[in-house]
Amino acid sequence: RITRFAATPAGARRVSVMRKGSAGIKELAPSEALLADFQREKDRLRAQGIGAEAAHAGACEAIDYRRRFLAQMRGDATSLAALKVLIAEAHTREVYLMCMCPYRTRDRACHSYLLLDLAAEMDPALAILEEPAQAPR
Repeated sequence: RITRFAATPAGARRVSVMRKGSAGIKELAPSEALLADFQREKDRLRAQGIGAEAAHAGACEAIDYRRRFLAQMRGDATSLAALKVLIAEAHTREVYLMCMCPYRTRDRACHSYLLLDLAAEMDPALAILEEPAQAPR
């Protein structure tokens, strides 16, 4: 996993798995409905005065994000095929999944971590790399 604030290691590939933007693999992004539910709950928590990091993690827990996202991925042949292609590529070079969620998201509350978990489940021989450090701001 990598964030937009970390440099991609030399020779590696950065792959956006976000719904927004023109590039990337949209089949590996959360559905519009799931993303809307998450944002609505996160906004509700923020309005209660909960900090951004806690609201992000809390929203994931409150809407059962992990179960819903993994069910979405497992139930979509196109999504599974896209992930299989990345898994195969990851056996030949480093591949980092990029999302806009914060660096080392509390409680692994980001679909990119869930994709890594699913990839490891699909191919137990796959090496999951540490997140590169953020660039100094």
